[in-house]
Amino acid sequence: MLHFDPEALRLVVAEVKANQCELALAKDDGVYLISAVAERGDTGRVKHIAYADGCNPEKDDAWYETSRVLVGGDDFCEHLLLTDESIERILSDGFELWIHVLHDQIHMHASPVIWVPVAEYRHIINRMQRLAHVHYRACVGNAEYKRWRVSAIDLLATASHTDAKRAKPDDREEFLSMFERLYHLADTVNAEGALRFPAR
Repeated sequence: MLHFDPEALRLVVAEVKANQCELALAKDDGVYLISAVAERGDTGRVKHIAYADGCNPEKDDAWYETSRVLVGGDDFCEHLLLTDESIERILSDGFELWIHVLHDQIHMHASPVIWVPVAEYRHIINRMQRLAHVHYRACVGNAEYKRWRVSAIDLLATASHTDAKRAKPDDREEFLSMFERLYHLADTVNAEGALRFPAR
């Protein structure tokens, strides 16, 4: 899951809106978003860049490994279309952006951070655990795996922008662990429900 600094993101999205163009997600020296039509400074460097958390080579010591873990080892540039509604929500309503990069699809959603009670936070942990350890193993055939994948991606989208102010460190560790596990399992199934490789 990729998340971007909200302030830097707003500058990029404002440029996307002004130029009526797509958003570009790139991985080379870090992982970042820029406007597909971007203003450049005297050195040729793009002026407005929103780096994914942990993937800024100028700030994050482990940016290379973090980038590889989040989106793989190959360099790429993908153009993404933000809806007008998402653009306005990001610019005016304080929405943040999350991007899930799977082997065959990129899922993007804008949302505010949703603060929930600890009990609800733990309920989401339990839902991720059931999907990962019970429902995935019970799937038989492509149709069931396809439905499971849709459910997993929907739950990952919800979990990515959910937080609890009173969550204990153990809760957060378990939340992150189950999120990463479910994310990995979702990537083992393609959009048609076929298994790409066995789950580890």
